[in-house]
Amino acid sequence: MFAVDESQGQAGVQRMGGASGSIRIAAALLGALVLLSAPEAVRAAGPEPAAWYVDVGGGAGWSATMDKAGHNRDTTCSPNRDCGGRHVEGFRWFQDLVPETGHTFWIAAGRQTGRLRFELSATQQAHPVALEFIGITYLDGSDRAPYVVDSPYASRSTNTVDELTTRSLSVNVYRDFPVPGFRATPYLGAGLGITHVEVSGLYFHSDYFCREGRSCDPPADRYDTVKSADLTDVVPAAHLFAGVAWHVSDRWALDVKLAYRTVGDLAHQSAYVQHEFPGLTFREAVRGIRQGSVLLSARYTWADGTTP
Repeated sequence: MFAVDESQGQAGVQRMGGASGSIRIAAALLGALVLLSAPEAVRAAGPEPAAWYVDVGGGAGWSATMDKAGHNRDTTCSPNRDCGGRHVEGFRWFQDLVPETGHTFWIAAGRQTGRLRFELSATQQAHPVALEFIGITYLDGSDRAPYVVDSPYASRSTNTVDELTTRSLSVNVYRDFPVPGFRATPYLGAGLGITHVEVSGLYFHSDYFCREGRSCDPPADRYDTVKSADLTDVVPAAHLFAGVAWHVSDRWALDVKLAYRTVGDLAHQSAYVQHEFPGLTFREAVRGIRQGSVLLSARYTWADGTTP
């Protein structure tokens, strides 16, 4: 939960993030993995057996702190600030999204040819998150007007969110590194895909009231603001994997996997539930979405020409 009393008058600071560089790196690693494995694929086209598999599992997940920023075109000069006739064009606000440890669910289906595996996977990872306030400015980045010392108006604000959820669909390539005489097979992998990002339960309420013993004209509640929305977007994502598969039998393997995901920036626009100007919208962006997880899964494999 996050609460701010506007009387603090904090200045805004914007911290930029983004995943485009990490996505390019993961794409390069994916390409390198395929190229390095090309000789193995050629050999597998001959007598090397091929097989299909399904993989289901889950585990713990974590996420880096993210930058959240927003802006609007609210032209209101707060009644307890001295704008001195200045025309207000809007506001910008800056916060951190701080996640707690979350959980991950994983399901995949793929084909193994020699030491190469190609798969389509779906992943859901969710984290409870909290907001940490950084600052607020006018739309042009300048500091807000100073408070009127004897203003009859006062205000308080509350800002909360519930959870960060990412739902990813990706195409992955793995290279196994079997060790002769051992049931355990290490592997590396990489993937590219898309992710539906959701920051659920965003709530903001800025409440104006008249100080005790004073009169307010216009009424204080004229300036009240409420927003309640889920921030959502579909963005590109890149994945990196490292793990070990323990072969229990010819068909079953237990898989312990470290997964890393970097996700593009979320951008969302929505309307205020309550505002002095009905229909006014706000824009929010979340940058720097980077997630990791430890997964335990069961993989079932069946060779071509056999019954699953």
